[in-house]
Amino acid sequence: MVEYISIGSTRNRQFYGIVRSSSLGNELLGRLGFLRFNAGNSNISVLCQIISVDRRNTVHEDGSFGPVIAARGSIPYLSSIGDYEEAIAKPIAQQVNGSAAPLRANPPSGSQIVSLDDNSLMSEEEQKNPQIIFNSFAPVSESYLRYPGSLVGEAINVPIICKSFNPADDNGWGEARHAIFLGRSGSGKTHAAKIMLALYLLSTRTMGAFIPDGKGDFIRPSGRDLNLRNFLEANGRNVQVIHIEDLRLENTDQLQELLSIENFQRLVAPSIAPDKWRLLLELTLEKFTDEDEKLIVEGDKAISQEKFLEKFNDSLEFVYAETGKKLDVRIEKLKKSQEDNLTKITSLWNRVLKRFTEGEKLIDIVDHVLIEGKIYFLNIDSYNTSVNVFILGTLYKRFRSRALNLYKSRQKYANAIVYVDEANRFIPQSPKDEKQKELQEKLIDGIKTTRQYGLAWWLADQRPSAISKDAFTQMGTFFFGKGMTAVADQTNMESVLGKDGCNVYSYVATMGGSPFVASGQFIGVGSSESVAVPMQFFKDWQTLADQNNETLDACIQAGTTNNNS
Repeated sequence: MVEYISIGSTRNRQFYGIVRSSSLGNELLGRLGFLRFNAGNSNISVLCQIISVDRRNTVHEDGSFGPVIAARGSIPYLSSIGDYEEAIAKPIAQQVNGSAAPLRANPPSGSQIVSLDDNSLMSEEEQKNPQIIFNSFAPVSESYLRYPGSLVGEAINVPIICKSFNPADDNGWGEARHAIFLGRSGSGKTHAAKIMLALYLLSTRTMGAFIPDGKGDFIRPSGRDLNLRNFLEANGRNVQVIHIEDLRLENTDQLQELLSIENFQRLVAPSIAPDKWRLLLELTLEKFTDEDEKLIVEGDKAISQEKFLEKFNDSLEFVYAETGKKLDVRIEKLKKSQEDNLTKITSLWNRVLKRFTEGEKLIDIVDHVLIEGKIYFLNIDSYNTSVNVFILGTLYKRFRSRALNLYKSRQKYANAIVYVDEANRFIPQSPKDEKQKELQEKLIDGIKTTRQYGLAWWLADQRPSAISKDAFTQMGTFFFGKGMTAVADQTNMESVLGKDGCNVYSYVATMGGSPFVASGQFIGVGSSESVAVPMQFFKDWQTLADQNNETLDACIQAGTTNNNS
C-alpha cells in the first residue's frame, strides 16, 4: 500500500490535500485510490480519482526572493526540498459498513488516500484480494462484470458491465447501449473494439452482431493481431463470413443508384444531359418494378439488357419535345452509339444485374442477426469503392428499418450490435452531397430510435469531429485513444470527459503503448458514468481469459495461444 494524499479540506464534494513525500514526483494524475475513515459507528470507504496535481514551492513563488533566484538559480535548503504537491481527488463511489451509499463523505483532515492494494479494506475471513475489493464498488454484481484490460500503471483490472440489450430481459440494460472507439491510425481502436465485441458476444450468447471488414482486421488479421473469429468459435459462437459480392440486392432504386455509380450513362446515352438521364432511367425502370418497389428479375416481365435498352429508347419521346423525323434521328443516333458500345454495355450490365439475381438477400442477413442472434463478418475488401460504401450503407439502413418493423409488426425486440467502422463515411458531420446527407439522416435516426428496440450501434473512427454531433452525443460509452489533438476533437472530448477528464487524457496520451481513456455506461468503476478511466486493453486472448477466469465466473477459453491461428 502506498499513501498518496493527506486530505486537508473538502470543498464542493472534492478532496483537497497534499501529496505524501513517498509519492512526491510520481505522476498521480488520473490514478484511483481508496479513502477510509470512521464517522461515529460507521466505517466509510470511498473510491476516489486524483484529477489534479500541481507542484509548488512557496519560497520560489514569493516575489521578494526573485533577485536571489535570478542570480543563483536556486536557494540552498529552500529549493527542491521545499517543494510540495497539491492535489484534488474526486469521489466516485462510496460504501458505508461495506454497503453502497450516496457520495456524501466529508473526511477529517489528515485522512489518507491510498493505493488500491490497501490491506485495511480486506477481510481475512473472506480472503478478498484488491481486485475483488475494487469490483465491490461497481454499480452491479460481479456476475455482470468482465475485464477488457487493466488500469494504466496498476495491477488492477477494469471491470465493464455486460448485459443483454433486449428490453424484455429482466436483468438486461432495458435498452441497447451504443459505444464509440476513437483514435488515430495505429492507436489500437480496432484491437479495443475486438475485445469489447468478444466480451459482449460471449456474455450474452443470444446476442447477434454485424461486423463489416474493409481492412482485413477481422477476417484476415495478421499474426500479431487478435483473431476475433477464432476466439468466438473457440467459445462456442459460430461466425458467418460473407463477401459483399455475394449479397443480393432487390429494390429498383438500388439498381438505379448502381448504374449511376458505374457511370452507365457514358455507354448508353453519353450525349444526354444528367437531369434527362435520371428521368429516362426512372421511366425505364418503372416497367420492371413490382408493387413492392422490387426489381422484377424472374418471369415474363423480368428485366434484361435487351428489354432495358428497348424501353429506354422508347421513353425518349416522353423526355424530349421533339416529334417525327427529329425524334427518329435522335433515337437512331442513340441506337448507333449503343451498338458501338455493346460489348462494354453487356459486361457492365451483367456485372451489375448479377447483384440482383444471385447471393444472399440483405433482409435474410438482417433477420439472422436481429431475430436469430447470429454473428456476421462482411468482407467488403475496401472502403474506397463507391459501390461497396453504397451497399454497406444500404445494409445499415435496412438494420434501422427492420428493427423498427419487427417491434411494430410482431412486438419482437432485437438483441444485437451493428459495428460501423470509418463512421465518417456514413454519418459525417458535413455530408458531401444529398445522397450522403440522406444516409446520414437515416442512420442518425436509427441511432436515436433503435436502442429502444434492442439494436446497438458501435462506431469507430479516427476523429470525433468528423462524425455528426447528433450521432456522437447519442453514444453511451466512449473509448478515447491517442490522436485527439485537434481543437475540434478536444472540444468533443471535453463534452464527454469534462476539463478534468481531458487533463487525465493529456497525460495518458503521452505514455507508450496503446492507452485509452474510457468513460460511460459500460465502465463498471464507481457509481458515476462520467469517470475518465485510464486503461490499457489486454494484448492477447490468453491474458484476457486468465484474468477474467481468476476472479470472475467467466469460463472463457483462450483457444490457441497464437492470436491468428
